[in-house]
Amino acid sequence: MVVATSLPAAALFPDAHAITQAASFEPENQSLLGTAGESEVVARDGYSATSMEEIEQRRAAVAPARTASTFINNTASPIQWPFVTGVPLSDDFGPRAAPCSGCSTFHKGLDMIPGEGTQIQAIADGVVRETGSSDSGLGVYAMIDHVVDGKRYTSVYAHMQFGSLKLTEGQPVTVGQPVGNVGNTGQSTGPHLHLELLQNGTDPIDPFAWLQANVQL
Repeated sequence: MVVATSLPAAALFPDAHAITQAASFEPENQSLLGTAGESEVVARDGYSATSMEEIEQRRAAVAPARTASTFINNTASPIQWPFVTGVPLSDDFGPRAAPCSGCSTFHKGLDMIPGEGTQIQAIADGVVRETGSSDSGLGVYAMIDHVVDGKRYTSVYAHMQFGSLKLTEGQPVTVGQPVGNVGNTGQSTGPHLHLELLQNGTDPIDPFAWLQANVQL
């Protein structure tokens, strides 16, 4: 004997509106029952977002685009290299074959090529002596006067990107402070930092040898 029965549709398919409400309900806080029977409210954690631009800026500030075992920097030293880690070098201080029309046959500085846009830092505490921005010569540059062991030196940072210079004339700076970003301005054959070191503010000396001798490891 077969007995047919029927159930209300609501018994198999509850109110769809009620299901939607239950699925979308998210309480802002959760409650836990304490040992004394009192409920304690637990707040949800907050969150923040970082843009890709901010991530790239931080990355550029922390490490150069290209590194090399040319030198070791010490961020605790009172004198430091202009980059936080060793970077490739393309031209030394001293006599050379002129790399371009109008370029000198005696290189007064050191050329460093970590990659365009890499942040440059001051090599020691000092005061900004001069800045400039041009399509010729040193391009975008800064000169900082320092006193080290009672002697006066001037560091020169040249060929930086337009708009990247972070210093003004007469401004005090501390070692490691951002100067600008590696560029290709002025009389330049490619993106690089041309670093000069002037003893007594006028006489070029080898920046590589001086930094090797004075950066504390």
